[in-house]
Amino acid sequence: SKEDNYLSCSIHVKSEIVVPIFQDGRVVGELDIDSHAVGPFTAEDSRYLEALCEDIAKIL
Repeated sequence: SKEDNYLSCSIHVKSEIVVPIFQDGRVVGELDIDSHAVGPFTAEDSRYLEALCEDIAKIL
């Protein structure tokens, strides 16, 4: 990892995407997806997950 404070869930994780869940301007959670492949997440994945997190925030 390039970050000193990064903690991986598995030694096999090669990529990760983390999307915050906001309510009233505050982070109340996050969606964290790991992959054993290098570079599997696309811009489309990011947009989809951001929209999903917006929907999740509405039902929390």
